[in-house]
Amino acid sequence: MTAQVPNANGDGATSASESGQCGTIDVRKVALLTNPAAGKGSAGASAKLARRCLAEHGIEVESIEGDSAEASLELARLAVADSTIDALVACGGDGLIGLALQAQARSNTPLGIIPAGTGNDHAREYGIPTHARRAADVIAKGFFTTTDLGTIRPAGEPEADPYWFGTIACAGFDSRVSDRVNVISWPRGQMRYNLAIVLEFFNFHSIPTRLVLDHETVIDEPMTLVAIGNTKTYGGGMRICPDADHHDGLFDITVLERMNRFRAASKFGKIFSGSFVEEEGVRTYRAAHVRVEMEQGVNGYADGDRWGPLPMDVEVARGAGRYIVPRP
Repeated sequence: MTAQVPNANGDGATSASESGQCGTIDVRKVALLTNPAAGKGSAGASAKLARRCLAEHGIEVESIEGDSAEASLELARLAVADSTIDALVACGGDGLIGLALQAQARSNTPLGIIPAGTGNDHAREYGIPTHARRAADVIAKGFFTTTDLGTIRPAGEPEADPYWFGTIACAGFDSRVSDRVNVISWPRGQMRYNLAIVLEFFNFHSIPTRLVLDHETVIDEPMTLVAIGNTKTYGGGMRICPDADHHDGLFDITVLERMNRFRAASKFGKIFSGSFVEEEGVRTYRAAHVRVEMEQGVNGYADGDRWGPLPMDVEVARGAGRYIVPRP
């Protein structure tokens, strides 16, 4: 079942046309933000190849890499504020892109992506090649599009600084899977998510949950997971919100109702095709603002990274993103 609730004003909401602007910039100098640990160490090689390819296009590359997430974020903010930098380029996984968004969101400096992570769901959404040379070629061409982003704040604190995300925010079983993914080191890629799902099934249970959609529609019942999608996939291609549109000013919200682990396990195999949302016990909604409340100890995640403990308010920010992407 899909329900659309009345739209609410997003964080600095703009018109629909502003949400889908596109154009081309002359890329002469970029700041290349790298996480060498991404992709189990492969991001360093990808960054080296990207630098070489960008130089072949006559683009000056300023490499930035902090010794902590906080240091990297500060370097990214300085790059976005630098008028000589034409684009901020993130070479790593979705987590590094999420970090870059904290500096780049709502700026006129576009974000380029060299995918070098485990999931690469941003790249999947925008058709960005996963090979570093081809991704660098996309950046050199300078075609950009604006896109919606999501923001997260502690529930009931509208004046708090927003945490920005580009793909999906989640809570429940899927966030606990992410908790586990972050502490296991083998295997690599999608198989690591699959293993985490299997291991987390041993602790599987529904969680008392309260959702408030667009400040007025309340859903109060046990739930297994809640996924709030600006885009379609998380976890390296799991189509948890298969109809999400990053230009429409609304989240697609997928809810797995209360059910036992055996019944739930029978549904998860359909998550890659997107037919998961057609299963009995799975409901979908559309809203611009979502409050998520769950029992103590459940973390909220966004772009594959831990945001913090619930409750949280999640809101669409129309046209807040600006990505360099392949020309359609």
